[in-house]
Amino acid sequence: MKIDFKKEVLKRQDDLIKDLSDLIKINSELTTYDPMRKGAPFGEGNKEALELMLAIGKRDGFNVLNVDGFAGHVEYGDQEEYVAILGHLDVVPAGNDWTYPPYEATIVDGKMYGRGVEDDKGPTIAAYYAMKILKELKVPLSKRIKLIVGSDEESGSRCVSHYFAKHPEQPVSGFVPDADFPLIYAEKGITRLELKGNAKSDVIKSIESGFRANMVPDFADLILNGNFADEIKKFDSKLLPEFKNNETKVRLYGKSAHGSTPELGENAVFKLVKLLNHLNISNNLTELLNDKFLDDLEGSKLGINITCMETGKLTMNLGILNFSNDNFTVVLDIRYPKGITYKEIVRRVNESIEIFDTSVTKSTNNDMLYVDPNSKLVKTLMDVYIKHSGDKDAKPIVIGGGTFARSLSNVVAYGPHFPGKPSFIHQKDEYILVDDLIMATIIYLEALYELAK
Repeated sequence: MKIDFKKEVLKRQDDLIKDLSDLIKINSELTTYDPMRKGAPFGEGNKEALELMLAIGKRDGFNVLNVDGFAGHVEYGDQEEYVAILGHLDVVPAGNDWTYPPYEATIVDGKMYGRGVEDDKGPTIAAYYAMKILKELKVPLSKRIKLIVGSDEESGSRCVSHYFAKHPEQPVSGFVPDADFPLIYAEKGITRLELKGNAKSDVIKSIESGFRANMVPDFADLILNGNFADEIKKFDSKLLPEFKNNETKVRLYGKSAHGSTPELGENAVFKLVKLLNHLNISNNLTELLNDKFLDDLEGSKLGINITCMETGKLTMNLGILNFSNDNFTVVLDIRYPKGITYKEIVRRVNESIEIFDTSVTKSTNNDMLYVDPNSKLVKTLMDVYIKHSGDKDAKPIVIGGGTFARSLSNVVAYGPHFPGKPSFIHQKDEYILVDDLIMATIIYLEALYELAK
């Protein structure tokens, strides 16, 4: 069957944009997690986004299933084997100082702005429309297509764990539209560590910084006992300290970025540490931060820095810092290549920080994903990408980010972000070029056709 992939997508562009806009307008940041909260384990916004996606599928005549509010699927066909698409509808916190409101789906100069337009509501809708077009054209297929949507990818992927516990059926192939083109054949391991310790201070009343471990913190709030306003202004004239009731309050600003690429952000905790150094304020916490974390994005000071020729170098993001009542918590997001293990990371970190009476009190891990770059799946998807992008030199790549591809076998991450384009995922002013969204949809359409025909 001959299909004009580009023509079929362009015919539906306005409908695609409308459905995506409706999804973006739902604030699906995680509020609280309660597995006993019927239909809304991750909060009302996440529930609303999942229900809308399934309603769109039902509107278009697909079989849909909501699995307890954790996740759901939109399914086409009844063949025994199936091709999987996995997307997510939850988003990281919007953060501060957006040019356009994060939950209004504003289109300006060919860009759609909003939290989730690239990560991951936009590409999820793009993949959905690819599936929808195959259905509307009545293309004969040998395999079912199942779009699985989760609502907790940014906070631990409990959504798909629950889904696959109830529906363990494995696909013959598939992709996750939640990363980069041309294709991701390997994802670094992801370790998150929570460190706790004690630090007495007559001067530091509290510190609060960061929303999530996988975001570079773009703020750090500091409260000091006493009047430090003048000295803070000497450190940085742009800061706005407030002295009241014998307390000095100040907010330091950084720049948010995805935790897997901390070099693209500016960590507000590092600015905080430098301010405390300027003020000659020291305790166990400041010494820990200076000696083991300040300006270190590769874990060198902790002795966990490692580089693999194929899968890159280890990166580390200090994503959360809280201090009050002489107790502190530091949360790290570590992305590691071949050459080191999760257990070895925990051992080395504990050994490095014990001198500060600090220890790892909680840890999670997702092992590295690796799919043979010469496999049929990779070659098929790469051929489709090269055909539509014109990039004949494209090669599959490795990333530090983590996707739902880890949840299944024979599945890889595939788009939507194109090489050489700026990306603002997990940052303020997240946007996607409408033309890129449409091109991704065209690529997903032919990719699904090739995998399921």
